[in-house]
Amino acid sequence: MARGEGRMESQIAKKLIEKGLIYDEVKRLAVKLVQHASPQTELLEAEPQVLALIRDVIKPELEQSGLHPAIDKMGNLILHLKGRERTGRLMLVGYAMCAAPSTMQNPYSGAIVDGAPYKLDGECVWGRGACEQKGSLAAMMAAIKFIGASKTELLSDLYFIVSTAGETGRHDSLAYVLDHGNVEADWCIIDGPPEIQLGNKGRVDVLVTVKGKQAHSSRPWEGINAIDGAMKVLQKLAPLMPYPESKAHAELGKVSLTPNAIESFPKATHTIQSECRIMFDRRLLPRDDPKKAIQQMRDAIGNIEPFEIEIQPRDFMYPSEVGKDAEVVQTLEQGIRTMLGYEPKFSYSTAANDTGLFNFRGIQAINYGARDIRFQHTDHDLVSVNNVFNAAKVFAFLAMHR
Repeated sequence: MARGEGRMESQIAKKLIEKGLIYDEVKRLAVKLVQHASPQTELLEAEPQVLALIRDVIKPELEQSGLHPAIDKMGNLILHLKGRERTGRLMLVGYAMCAAPSTMQNPYSGAIVDGAPYKLDGECVWGRGACEQKGSLAAMMAAIKFIGASKTELLSDLYFIVSTAGETGRHDSLAYVLDHGNVEADWCIIDGPPEIQLGNKGRVDVLVTVKGKQAHSSRPWEGINAIDGAMKVLQKLAPLMPYPESKAHAELGKVSLTPNAIESFPKATHTIQSECRIMFDRRLLPRDDPKKAIQQMRDAIGNIEPFEIEIQPRDFMYPSEVGKDAEVVQTLEQGIRTMLGYEPKFSYSTAANDTGLFNFRGIQAINYGARDIRFQHTDHDLVSVNNVFNAAKVFAFLAMHR
């Protein structure tokens, strides 16, 4: 059967979604997710609160709609709804982990607040993670629950993944799903803003360790202060911060190298420090080679006598870019036009995310959802319920009409 034969007409799909997808239900899901704390901690993907959100909140919600999700050994949720065809297989990816509450007031209240003071229309859900993860996650859940409850026959396979990550700065969680989850998707949409995000920078963390010699600070000539060596490292790398304009991407700008943390040892008073560690954040543009980026740092630092220098790559995330002619982009465009009645906007992000991993593995991946970057990681973390509802309608349309 040729692709498209037997496909539900878009206007029929639209009417079914507008009748069956309820605003108050979408809002309820967003509030419920925010009220369950799932912050990033030093335990990363193994944080019990993150695992509990997936196991005790998200999985039962899906089961109530007649669905049968599984949880893998890392705690990720995987739901597979089979379709009739083996092309246009779509994966929706949301995240359970959000940033720590920090100084935010009532971070897990899930309170409904007026969006007007924040230049948003209608109601908003207040709470940590509402903007960045849980708004888009609620939209995906609402769409999937609608599909399950309506027992809609799908043309192509649909996967829904809830990752234990979200703030870890690495691909481990979703790499595990791709390696062990028996998923076979052609396209992937990962949570994002209410516009089509075509690409983003990648990132590699680089740890530079400077080793000297410990001594009492009353006799500094007997030691080799690793802090002095660290200062020389920063001076050597200064020409790479920022990089030349010739490296600029039309939408993403220049790559960057930023020292994000510095720590010295031993943790003792009146002591010449024998070791100093600097963590650098090297942002990558699409098609950048991280190995070359690290070698560029090695070449710039060179030898700094009398110090011993170690340079170690740490967590890494691929950069990403998909053209407007990609099938996943055109399909999402159709969904936005049909369900929301306007032409979608396009954007790029300087932040790293998991789209790069999927594109590297041959799965076309972009970002779309309900988040508003103005409120990420702030003391006014909130999401527009209208944005969540709109994203839910688009996700449901994509599931039914591809």
